[in-house]
Amino acid sequence: MNEWQSDLYRKYGRVAKQIAADLLALRPGDRIPRVQDYAKRCETGNGTVQNALRSLIEAGAMQVEARGHRGTYLVQADYRKLREIAGLASLLALMPLPYTRRYEGLASGLYETVRRSDMPFSIGYMRGARNRIAALRRGQADFAVLSRLSAELAVKEGGVVIVMGLGPQTFVSQHGILLARPEFRGITDGMRVGIDPQTLDQAWLTTEECRGKQVKLVEIPYSHLLQWLREGQIDAAIWNLDELSSGTMEVYSMPLQSPAARRIAETSSEAVLVIDANRPDLERLLPEIIDPALVRSVQNEVLEGKRIPSY
Repeated sequence: MNEWQSDLYRKYGRVAKQIAADLLALRPGDRIPRVQDYAKRCETGNGTVQNALRSLIEAGAMQVEARGHRGTYLVQADYRKLREIAGLASLLALMPLPYTRRYEGLASGLYETVRRSDMPFSIGYMRGARNRIAALRRGQADFAVLSRLSAELAVKEGGVVIVMGLGPQTFVSQHGILLARPEFRGITDGMRVGIDPQTLDQAWLTTEECRGKQVKLVEIPYSHLLQWLREGQIDAAIWNLDELSSGTMEVYSMPLQSPAARRIAETSSEAVLVIDANRPDLERLLPEIIDPALVRSVQNEVLEGKRIPSY
């Protein structure tokens, strides 16, 4: 910790940290909350807030201008310094396990774009969109990578917001139906179909593909679906076809048959970044340091074999 940080934290640490996090969501020209508003929010006195604000100014984290009865406005901000004071000197993301070339490219692209901001960055890997959303809500990560389909479902449930999308086919290229035997011609009555409720895309696509059919849905973790299929414990499953293009598995596959499932699959192809709804600081920060075009460029280079994955 720098000398100015140490002095600031010693005197007004908690209040300065909260104010710095709040300022990350503001742009120059925005009005900053009143001293009494911060005092109420931070459960402290007006004098402590005034001293914390003065310390932020003296540390070079911001410049403000008082405009009489209209309030005080942010003139300039050193967002890197504000992030340090707010305890956001590093970022942690959550995304699916990088078991496909596309996910490896996505992780590599995220690392490359954040690296250019000089902010320490790491990625944790977690199976299932529901699990990543729950971890995000518990404060275990700063943002999560989901498909747009999963993200929109999570937003409807509340507590999270979408910060940005990375573009079509950044999450998956396409989903399809995997079948246990070559004579099968799709999902039909009497079949045992694998479903993972924790993997929102797969669960919804499976539900739509099976709608109106008399099938038995067998709950299995997504990572075990292929094994159960090959062992004959299930007859069919909806699967990310990127995993087949890696050449690691020999199975029987076909396109989705349900028009509704095909429409849903289009939405699930895009990777989006999601944050906790109570983190407006990240809503401003992430678009500043993550360039979707650069992420896609790096991902495509990995997919084409022009770049070694680095994550």
